[in-house]
Order: sequence, then C-alpha cells, then structure tokens
Amino acid sequence: MQRGLLVLAAMVLAGELAYGELPQEWDRSDRLFQLGLLDVTKAPYSADPAGAVDSTAAIQRAINDARDHGLVCFFPEGTYLISDTLSCEQQVKKLDRPRQTDGRTQHYWDEPHKIIMFGSTKGKRPVLKLSKDAKGFGDSAQPKIAVWIWAQTRDDAPGQQEPQWGKEQPNISFGHYFKGIDIDIRGHAGAIGIRHSGSQGSVMLDCTIQAEGAYAGMNNCCGQGGGTYNMEVLGGRYGMVIEPGSRFPILTACTFQGQTVAVIRYAKGGSQVPTLLVGCRLEPAGSAAIDFTTERSYAGISLVDCAVALNPGGVLAKTSKRENLHIENTLVKGVASVCTQGGKLPDAGVWTRIERYSSHTDQAVNLLNGVESTGEIAEFEPAPEGPDWEAIRKRHYRGLPSFEDEDAVNVKAFGAKGDGTSDDTQAFVKAIQSHDKIFVPKGYYHLSGTLTLGRNTRLFGLTPSRSIIGGGAAVSKRGRGPDAGDSFVLATANDAEAAPVLSMLRVHGRVDWRSGQGTIFLAPAPVAFSGHGGGRIYGMMAQGGPLVLQGIQQPLAFYALNVERKGTNPQSEITNCSQVRIYYFKVEAGTISRPDATDGNTPCRISDSQDVRVYCMYGVVRKLGERPMLEVVNSRDVAVSQLKTLNPGSYPHLIETFGSDKIVIPSSKIVALFARWIKGQADE
Repeated sequence: MQRGLLVLAAMVLAGELAYGELPQEWDRSDRLFQLGLLDVTKAPYSADPAGAVDSTAAIQRAINDARDHGLVCFFPEGTYLISDTLSCEQQVKKLDRPRQTDGRTQHYWDEPHKIIMFGSTKGKRPVLKLSKDAKGFGDSAQPKIAVWIWAQTRDDAPGQQEPQWGKEQPNISFGHYFKGIDIDIRGHAGAIGIRHSGSQGSVMLDCTIQAEGAYAGMNNCCGQGGGTYNMEVLGGRYGMVIEPGSRFPILTACTFQGQTVAVIRYAKGGSQVPTLLVGCRLEPAGSAAIDFTTERSYAGISLVDCAVALNPGGVLAKTSKRENLHIENTLVKGVASVCTQGGKLPDAGVWTRIERYSSHTDQAVNLLNGVESTGEIAEFEPAPEGPDWEAIRKRHYRGLPSFEDEDAVNVKAFGAKGDGTSDDTQAFVKAIQSHDKIFVPKGYYHLSGTLTLGRNTRLFGLTPSRSIIGGGAAVSKRGRGPDAGDSFVLATANDAEAAPVLSMLRVHGRVDWRSGQGTIFLAPAPVAFSGHGGGRIYGMMAQGGPLVLQGIQQPLAFYALNVERKGTNPQSEITNCSQVRIYYFKVEAGTISRPDATDGNTPCRISDSQDVRVYCMYGVVRKLGERPMLEVVNSRDVAVSQLKTLNPGSYPHLIETFGSDKIVIPSSKIVALFARWIKGQADE
C-alpha cells in the first residue's frame, strides 16, 4: 500500500496524472525539460530572443502549457517582443455538485495548476518588451496591463450557476511566481508593466520595469505568505497603483526612481489593508512619494528602514485629511513634512532620520505605556550622512541561489531519483557533505530519519509546488503532493553564526531551525525554532500546529508571515524572546462556519519578551468572544503598528497585561500604535 501511494505521488509530480498526457512535440531529452522547465525558445514555441519577431502568441502558449503540465515557463537571455497582454490565468473547473464557501455558492472550483515564470540568471536578464505598434496601451485614462497573473473567480455570478468569466478573484490566487524577468513598457502612456495580486504563496521578485513615458510599473503586488522582493521601477507616472484587491501587500528591498507624479497611487476605492514598504528606496521625480488624495478610503501605509529623496520642499505623503501612517528608521531628504497635515521636518535640505512617526484617522487610537491617547507622534533626528542604498537592501534581502550558478550541484548527480518511490536520503547526505549549494529539480524526494544541513548549506528547488522533499505518501486532493506522514526531520546546526538557506521547495516532515544567520525563503513546512535559531524567514505560512517562539534571543525577522485557523489558543506565541521582527502579520481566526469549529483563538500572544516589533497586523478575525486579536503580557520594549481586524465585533483588538494593570482596546478602534517603553516615554 505504501509503495502504491508513493508511485501515485510520483506520477502526479511527473505530470502523467494530474496534468494529462505530455505533448508529442516536446523534446523529453532536453536538459531544462528534465529539470522541470519549459524553454520558450524551443519548439513548438520558438519565441524570438533577438526581439525581431513578435512573440506574444508563442509565449502565451508556453505559459499555458507550462501551467497545465506542472512546469516552469523559462526565458533564456534575450529580448522578447509582445504586442498584447500576456494573460496568466489560474483557471476553474466544473464541480460534480455545488458547494458554498465564504457565504457564496460555487458550481466551479479553482484548478491547482500554478503559473511559474522564471528568467535565466546567466548573462543579462531576459526582457519582455512592449512593441512600438502594440495596440490599446496609449491611453492613461484606460490603462492596460502587459503581464497579468490572475485567478478566475470561482463564485457564481448573480442568478447564474457559473462564474462571471474574466472576473479576477485575488484571494484565491495561490502559489504563482514571477521571477527574474524584466519588463520594458517605455513610451506607452497607458501601459502598466505587471499586475500580480497574488495571495498565499505567491511572489514577485528580482525584476526591473522600465516605465519611462508609461503609466505605472506595477498594479497591486504579492503579500500574505508570499511577498514582493527586489523589484525596481524606473520612471512612469506611478511606480505602483494599488487597489482594494491587493492582498496584504509587502514590498521588500524595492527601488522606485523617476516617477513623475508619485511612487504609489491608490485606485478603485482606496485600500482594504495597509501597504508596507521595508528596506525600500524611493526617489520620484516629483514632490510626493505617496498620493492619498485620489480616493476616499485608505487603510494606511508603513515605511520601515527606507530612504526617501524628493525635490526640495516635498511632502512624503500627500493627504487631504489625517491618514494611518507609520514610518520608522527612515532617512529622508527634500521632505518638508511627512504629510500635508503635519509632521514638519526641521530642515528639508539635509538628510534627516525619522526615528518614528505615527498618525491616524479618527477611528484609531494609540496605547503608549498603558495610556490610551490620540494624535501625532513625531521623532526626528539629524542624520550625519546619507543612506547606503546597498546596505539597506542587503539588510532585508540578499538574493537566491540559481540552478544555473556554476557552484550549484544537482542532487540527482549523487543518485537521488525524485520518483517518490526510492529512498533518496543518502544522496542528499552525500551532496551536503561535499557541496554548499544543492539544487533539487522537480520531483518528490522521499527522505527518512534526520537530515542535517551544514553551516552554509543552501538547499533549494524550483518552487514548493515543483520540488518536494520529505516523508509521507498520500496525495492531497489539490495535487499539492504527498502529505506529511513519516517522521522526517530537516535540522540545522545549533550555531549562532551558521547561515544555511532553505528556499523554493516544500518539506513534508519538520524543520528544526537552530541556526542564527540563515534564511528560509518560501519553503513551506512545520518549523520548530529553538537554540540559536534566528535569521530571516520569508513568506511563511505556519504549517501544522501553532507557531511557537520560546527563548529565542538571536535576531529573527519574518517577512509576510501568515498564521490562521489554528485549533489552539493562542495560534502563535512569542515567549521569553528578544530581537524579533515581523514585517506584515496576516492573521485569520473565528472564520470557519461550523458549529464545532475550534478556530476562534487569539492569533498571537507576546509574553515576558523584549525588543519585539510587529509592523501591520491585519486579518479576517471574528467570533473570538472575550479573546483578543493580540495579547501582550509583561513585555517591554514592544511595539505593534496598525493593528486591525476586517470584521470588528464585541471582542477586543488588544489586551495588555503589565504587572497588575490590564488595558483593553475594543475591536471598534484601530490600534495605530501600541508601545510599551518606547524612546522618549518613560516606563513606569
């Protein structure tokens, strides 16, 4: 029985079952194909990398085929002309019988097939270039997208037993990747480079968008359990246009330069959730970075560890009324005021550090050292020198290994099969003992026991849906591969200086993370943090039981953390820890519509800890009873900004217990800033 299930898992990953029969035209002996990549320049596509022939139809076909057969759509170095939108659609299929989800009826359900588009890392990045004759990209009043990654809605249209075809549903756009492909839309006044409203597990990274003379570089971006990393937009009226469908957007180590109106514009109703920029560089050509005047409703924006340079006398955030703004450890120059209504800086002509700035709408309050208050918080100080742009970027993102790197080895060279039936443990052991950078091609690699990474091992795959390691055998209904079953453990050295990397693969089993300088990047697994565990964790969706940080003293940062629907109270906890940072904390609780549901639990509790920061804690939270969205117990030097549920009720947003004092903030009030013992305010 065990072997039969493993064979079934292998067939799913090989594309022989879930993805249908492979086209006869494909060269199965091609090296890239054997790794799990579909080369757009090869037959039957033959996209032109010289940029002489329009490749729109060829690339569109390759995108669809790669999606439908579980492969990566791969672009070698070159320039590829396109003349219309590349529609990268997550499709739906007809159900045998209807179902109800989120209060809506579905006669169709989303396909699990992923859109994955990678550019080669050899030589210059490949470029998708909008041809000069492209139609429909010339009107800034009706912008048109060059690359659109999207999920077809599965919800029935009103009065219909099928969805509205062509309508996007961002909250089900799962696991899609756009990586290492530049976009050139220069000279097209109504063009937008890319729209990728990715939800859980979706990412956009390592791309430059040339947008001089165009409308905008991006329209929405990825967030919860995924994220947007190392994106660069040069020119355009706007760097990014954000709409309410953007899913908990976080931009890390991104650069925006030369925008003529603003870096960020809000459209079609403002924003449902705040936007967070971490380690970003903003140098627009105009006099404002953020434009809050184009819509009526905004959740807010946060800038942390960023650098902003404007024309002299500019305003960082152009506003018509008080908005939810949080800015921390950000260098600015040319900025006369943080927003139109306040935050005047002493000298716009020199670099100034905004140590902390917070303002809020009428619906919000602050809780500072146990005292509820309203109003602006502004802490500025002179900066002795300007920003080191590269140092800021590297604090938050250092790039990922590639299978094309000269020092990378393929684990199959050590005897790994990846067929779901063979035990590949010894092959991985041999690879780790002899090399630091190990690539895991498409496949399911059955491993057993405990596999320990070296101090500097970089173990990486294609994506979590393509490269899977660990124990277990059963195949999930959504074709995501084997579920955890065997007691496989992937361990790291208990060493504060060790810097292993685990990226772009899925682990079925458990990860024991004990190294202090390492990185986990989009590698779904139940993770146990202990010992010297630290480093940087990107796009983490807490797997299995609650996320527990206990006794962690090494710097540990999460980017786009997603914790939801856990049957334990609290769903996550930070106990006796220090130096913890969470950059966007998307949570969900009390949302399962069943009488016996057990998910009405506090998403996070921070207790007996110090030096903890949480930037933007938002989510779908309801039916918690007396339990709060966030609980803080006897902790110092703790700050949480922009804390809000999308579903206010009778439960609290925040309960803080400090000694004999207990303070409760109801969910009817947004918590703009909670802090205990922050700079300039004595802790009693």
